[in-house]
Amino acid sequence: MMKIKILLLGLFITLTIDAQTDSTLIERYREMALNYNYDLRAAHKNILVSTELLQSARADLKPKLSANANFQYVGNPTELSLSLPAFDNPLSFQGTDLAYGASISLLQPIYTGGKLLETIKMAESKQLLAKEQEALVRASVCYQIDIQYWNAVAQQELWLISKEYLGAIEQLVQAIDERVQVGLADSQDLLMAEVKLNAANFQQLQAKTKFEVARMALNAMIGNPLEFQTEIERTLPLNVLTPNDVHITSGSRSELGIAEQQKYIAQSQLNLTKSQLRPKLYVGIDGSYSSPGYNFKKDMDPNYAIYAKLSIPIFEWGKLRSEKQAARFKVDMSYYNYQKVLDNVNLEVQTSNTELYEALDQVRFTESSLQKASQNEAMALERYKAGKISVVEVIDAQGYRQNAQVNFVQAKASAQMAYASLLKATNQYNIP
Repeated sequence: MMKIKILLLGLFITLTIDAQTDSTLIERYREMALNYNYDLRAAHKNILVSTELLQSARADLKPKLSANANFQYVGNPTELSLSLPAFDNPLSFQGTDLAYGASISLLQPIYTGGKLLETIKMAESKQLLAKEQEALVRASVCYQIDIQYWNAVAQQELWLISKEYLGAIEQLVQAIDERVQVGLADSQDLLMAEVKLNAANFQQLQAKTKFEVARMALNAMIGNPLEFQTEIERTLPLNVLTPNDVHITSGSRSELGIAEQQKYIAQSQLNLTKSQLRPKLYVGIDGSYSSPGYNFKKDMDPNYAIYAKLSIPIFEWGKLRSEKQAARFKVDMSYYNYQKVLDNVNLEVQTSNTELYEALDQVRFTESSLQKASQNEAMALERYKAGKISVVEVIDAQGYRQNAQVNFVQAKASAQMAYASLLKATNQYNIP
C-alpha cells in the first residue's frame, strides 16, 4: 500500500522547473535565516563546549604533574631533650622557626574501576547529542522559513485577489450607473452595488494589512529590517513539488538521534555508578626541595617519595547500591523515551504524507471550481447587461468567483505547507 501511495505521489506532483525562481528565493531565505538565527548559533557553541569537555575527559587518562610551594613561620619550634647514661648533659634538639620549600608531584591512575573510560564515552555521547540538537534546530529553522515564506506569498495573493474583486465591483457600479442614467435600472441597484463596493474596499485594506504583517514576520526571521520590501513570488506556484526529493523514511531524524544518545548517556551513568564500587589504584612520585632537610638540617635539601595508593570502598550504608538502582531505572526510562520518539516520528511521517495527498486533491478541486465560477461570473454580467437577470445575481456570481479564488489560494498554501512538513518529517532539510 505504501509503494502505491509513493507512486501516486510521484504522479500527482510532477514538476516543471519554471518555478526555479521560487527555489532560488526560498533557498536564499533559508540560508539567511540559518546565518541569523540565534538558537542555531547557540547550538553550534554547544558543540564546541562538548568538544572541549571530551578533550578534558581524555586528559584524565594521562599522568598529572603539579607543583607546590610553602612557607611557614613557627613562633615556638619543636624541641627534644634526651638524657643518655654515657653523657653528663642531656642531648637536645630544636627545630627551626622557618619551614619552606617547593615540591613537584606526578600522579598516574592505573585502575579506576572503569570510571575514566566511561567518562570519555559519556563525553563522546554528549558531543554527538549536541550535533543532533544543532541538526534539529537547523531543520526547525528551515521548516519555519518555508511556512512563513509561503504564508507571505499566500497573503500577497489574497491581497491581489481582493484588489481584483474591488476592480470588478467598481466596473459593476459603473455599468449600473450608466443603466440608471438611461432608465434601464433602478437606483436601488446602484445603492446595493455601492454598499458592496465599500465592503470590497474594507476587505482589500484588511488583506493588505495581513500581507504586510506576514512579510514583516519573514523579515524578522531572515534578519532584514521589518519594513524592508523583501522580494517574494507574486502568487503561489502550482508546481513546486518534486517527486524524487522526498524519501519516506524517518531513521535519520534528529529527534531519534537525540533519544539514542540519551540512552548511551544513561548507560554510561550506570557504569560510572558501578565504578564507585570497585577498587582504585594510583601510583605517584613526589620530589621536594625544602627546609628543614632530612636529619634536621636547617638548609634546604632535596628529597623524593615513590608511592602507590589503593582505595577500596567497603560499607556506606547502601548509598552506592541505591545510586546504582536509580541509574538502572534511568536507563529503562531512556529506552521508553526512545520508543515513544520513534512512534511519534513514524506518525508524523505518515500524517504529513497523507496531508500532502489531501492538499493536492484540494488544489485540483478548487482549481476546477475557480474555472467554473469565472465562467459563471462572465455569463452573469452579460445577462445583466442584456436585462435578463437582476444585479443581485451578478453580485452573487462575483462573490462566488472571489470565494473560489480564496479557496484555491488556501489549497495551494496548504499543499506547500504540507510539503514542507513532509520535508521536515523525513529529515530532508539536513541533507546537503
